[in-house]
Amino acid sequence: MKIPALGFALALTFASAANAANISTLDQWDGTIDSSVSPFGTPDTATYGQTISIGDVAQVLQSFTFNLTALDAAFTVEVGTWTGSRVGEIVYQSDPFSFSAQSEFTAITASPDITLNANSQYVLYFTTSGIQNNQESTNAWGLTADSAYTGGTFVYLNNGNDRSRLTGSPWVTTLGGDLAFSANLAAVPEPATYGMLLAGLGLIGIAARRRKVVYAA
Repeated sequence: MKIPALGFALALTFASAANAANISTLDQWDGTIDSSVSPFGTPDTATYGQTISIGDVAQVLQSFTFNLTALDAAFTVEVGTWTGSRVGEIVYQSDPFSFSAQSEFTAITASPDITLNANSQYVLYFTTSGIQNNQESTNAWGLTADSAYTGGTFVYLNNGNDRSRLTGSPWVTTLGGDLAFSANLAAVPEPATYGMLLAGLGLIGIAARRRKVVYAA
């Protein structure tokens, strides 16, 4: 009884991992300024992003990473539902953030830890909009070929300091290519899976108690 119970719990863990759908275009990016898109920052092209698609299983967006050159201006990290042309609803927004580049490109990682619905599209983006302070500062982002990720594309918006345009104006979706990015996703366990996992843990507990009784005798 002890081994089957343990195997049952492990099988649930492996099944959850199998449903994860991590995304990355980094293996198709050469890491040089020649493979980049610009300018992002202030005052005009305030928003750069990458659309992604979620399949039949809801996913937890644990983190995502973009690769940028130096930028003095502050920006926010955000995630929104994607209508096909603009943000439908902003589901995550960080506090304003700035950084000092340590090399030609710096990997900037955000950790939203939010649930993304199944069979939906989202846009992961950075924006200086709403927090610009008349400081001119632009940079470049790593960019790959459009075939690097078939579930989305690079998008941007020339919305300056007007945040209302994030949801109110069409973004530019026709430039092509994908940002040099990665996204770490984990499947959201269904309620039935939680019940099965608890049952498996219960069996492990029973087996452990039986061992204690035998050893005590």
